[in-house]
Amino acid sequence: MAEASRSSASAAPPKGRMRSPPSSDRPAPSSLPSPQSRPPPLSGPGGYARARAEAEAVARLGGPDPPSPPSAFVRTVEGRPYLPLLSVDPRDEASIAAAARAVASARRGRPLSDGGGGGGRVATIAGGLTNALFRVDLGSVGEGDGSDAVLVRIFGADGMIDRDAETAAFSRLCAAGGGEEGEVPSDASAILHPRLDLLGRFANGRVESWIPGMRPATIADLDGPGGVALAGEVARQMARLHRRGMDAMEAEELGEGPTLWRVIEEWIDELGRYLGRGPFACDDGELRELFHYAALGVAPHGDDAGDHPRMAEQDTLPLIIQSSLRKELAWQRDRVEARFPHAPVAFCHNDANAANILLDATINSNESSDSLNANKGIPSPSYHRESVCLIDYEYGSVNYAMFDVANFFCEHCGGNDNGVPNFDRFPDGTRIESFLREYVRERGGGRPEEAEVADLRAQVEAFRAASDLYWGVWGVLQAAREVSDGTFRREDARARTRGHSDVDRWDNLRYGRERLANCRRGRERAGATGGGPAPI
Repeated sequence: MAEASRSSASAAPPKGRMRSPPSSDRPAPSSLPSPQSRPPPLSGPGGYARARAEAEAVARLGGPDPPSPPSAFVRTVEGRPYLPLLSVDPRDEASIAAAARAVASARRGRPLSDGGGGGGRVATIAGGLTNALFRVDLGSVGEGDGSDAVLVRIFGADGMIDRDAETAAFSRLCAAGGGEEGEVPSDASAILHPRLDLLGRFANGRVESWIPGMRPATIADLDGPGGVALAGEVARQMARLHRRGMDAMEAEELGEGPTLWRVIEEWIDELGRYLGRGPFACDDGELRELFHYAALGVAPHGDDAGDHPRMAEQDTLPLIIQSSLRKELAWQRDRVEARFPHAPVAFCHNDANAANILLDATINSNESSDSLNANKGIPSPSYHRESVCLIDYEYGSVNYAMFDVANFFCEHCGGNDNGVPNFDRFPDGTRIESFLREYVRERGGGRPEEAEVADLRAQVEAFRAASDLYWGVWGVLQAAREVSDGTFRREDARARTRGHSDVDRWDNLRYGRERLANCRRGRERAGATGGGPAPI
């Protein structure tokens, strides 16, 4: 999700053959290897796996201690440095700054260094629900204008995202039409924002370019006076990604078609494994109750709780929840495949929420619109490919194109701050059709046919429920992981489930329940229009 965001793809085994490198591959202890001894560059998800295998082999050959410093071992994957032995402590600013300097040094071809913890300021970027995010100023402490800053992303959601596949795909998207640091691809060639770039990766995160003068969008930006203009630029950027993103991938990244149903199914399987062990396997009826009803999308003591399976005993909790969610998944998949057998497939962002959209900080979208412009002489917001930037592609994958669009509209409902979306804020048909017309124009040129717009709008409505299922399962799974690692706030979850507490803090379980409850309401809407009965 968000960059500030949540977090598509589930974990996959490393690809590529692993081997021990010859001794000539070993770098000097504190400098980059010479061009003559540097191993050939690697590519794709398998390239990262092979680099890690080589690093492990070097550590074994060198004795019990890994190369010192860890930043001395570097391999080039997808044209960018990868430092598989360098891990960063998100609680240690010196560690964060050192990683930023090491990756930037490797990218620029200067000798690597641990950075020594000196120089440069580290600032936490608020709003990340999956990753820990930091801005690091690599220049002198006094500058701070963003001209020499980078973004350090420390990965979260361990195991839920295939970081090798995600980073390889992001690297290819950045490289399309440019990719060399300091170079700005032309408008015609770049897929992503021309200044968005991957600088390199370390063991538990990566370093990206920092785009100065931009700020995260808000829900008010999306549905305020300038929201239509902003959505138009998002439509154009999404269309470019959908049109050209597949061309930037290799067969290894493209997989076997849309990932939507497979990812949800894998998350359901993982949720079942968590619910069958640890605290859930003990005699803890309250914990089981919280997760039982959350996964069914109902409040434990709500009016509709009696219409669903009884609260599960410890040995049946995973079975009941998995059965209910799999029935929902099968119903949605069958409905989509029957109604839209030729639904377009593309490389998709899959998480275009407000916090993953950067805007030119000088634009105040809430004070401008066409009508205000006429009355007050205020210019409409100037949204174009350099004033709007889609970020955070960690959920990016091959998927249904209209799922990407539907998810963008679902994100207008918010909830990424307190776990409680307001589903009444879902855009009306006029806004959706305006977006789709701009999308079709950018994707294929020419004036869109109204029949095509109507068909795409029907797909958006179908994938609206899929977005709720996707992120609903994600939220409950994230909460189950919190129980496993001891970070689950039971008192908060209990109080919020019953509506007796503030909702100012993020709550994975409540967010999951709210999205699954809206998924259930979507089934009821579909049933009322001949879409079939609810499966649960």
